Amino acid sequence: MRQILHFVIRVYRRDTEVFAGLLEDVQSGRSRPFQSLAELCELLAARKPRPRARDSATDPNPKP
Repeated sequence: MRQILHFVIRVYRRDTEVFAGLLEDVQSGRSRPFQSLAELCELLAARKPRPRARDSATDPNPKP
């Protein structure tokens, strides 16, 4: 099962065509600024789920 990532995206509109903002990773609390939609997309694409801890009750191949 894929891990769901949670973000808060704050967008600040500077004028009708330009905006900037802040991308916050809810899990880590880290914030990254962005200056365009393309930069926001790059930040989101670079985020990868962290490996989850294995649960021995549901792991088909538990380690001894």
